[in-house]
Amino acid sequence: MDLPRITIVTPSFDQAKYLPETIESVLKQDYPNLEYIIIDGGSTDGSVDVIKRYERHLSYWVSEKDSGQSEAINKGFKKATGELFTWVNSDDVLLPGSLQTVAEYYGKCNQPDIITGNVVYIDDKGRITRFLRLPRQSRFFFFRGVWHASAPAVFFKTSLFHAVGGVNPDYHLCMDLDLWMKMMKKDARVAHVSRYLGAFRWHENAKTIQFLDKHATSFSSERIEILKKNVNRFSIHKVLLWRKIYKLYQTLNLNYLRETIECFPAKGKNWQCVFQNLPLSRK
Repeated sequence: MDLPRITIVTPSFDQAKYLPETIESVLKQDYPNLEYIIIDGGSTDGSVDVIKRYERHLSYWVSEKDSGQSEAINKGFKKATGELFTWVNSDDVLLPGSLQTVAEYYGKCNQPDIITGNVVYIDDKGRITRFLRLPRQSRFFFFRGVWHASAPAVFFKTSLFHAVGGVNPDYHLCMDLDLWMKMMKKDARVAHVSRYLGAFRWHENAKTIQFLDKHATSFSSERIEILKKNVNRFSIHKVLLWRKIYKLYQTLNLNYLRETIECFPAKGKNWQCVFQNLPLSRK
């Protein structure tokens, strides 16, 4: 079958500690139609030296000052020529075989606009802390403020990204939520492959962790602003209610139970040890 060209952008800034692992997780996909772009924000921690070690395998890279992750993603997408796109942050990783899985699913499912997958959480040393099994994103939950998909396991058509104007550079914490909102308003067709595609790293320097450490709520001013613009008669209490209903839904469809059982033998082990011999075998 003809495999679609997939563009991956890695926005990076002072993440030399994790960057080699991120880059290798992409390159070791051995996907034959890959376009890999790294946009570095002018790092001074040795990240540029790391990138140079891999530059012959990259389609494009640059290191220069920017306003943050959102600008870096947009900058990378301007170079993109792929049919499908995702970004993989410089502290996250793709699990073995994920690109092949997404490409095949894309062809078999009539080329959906967005493809989501399941996610693994890892710590700063790459050890598995949790499996996150997700259902297909529904418009019903989405426009009630509940988005149940997680990077780096969200792939979408590059044409759709451009059609909605890309990432809003004014957002630095919830730019992904704003992007999904714009895409869903375009009636994007969403498909879900029930495989673990990527790993999100929780560590003390991650933006999300720093925000949660400083605030008692997950509702940042950005998130509230985005939800107010897109959720009918928005209120935090309503969104929290729908989150509870979603958790009940996840309990009834046994996703919580299944992810717990699947994670039990893997918890505390390095993600590479768990998935290198069993690429995406967990269904």
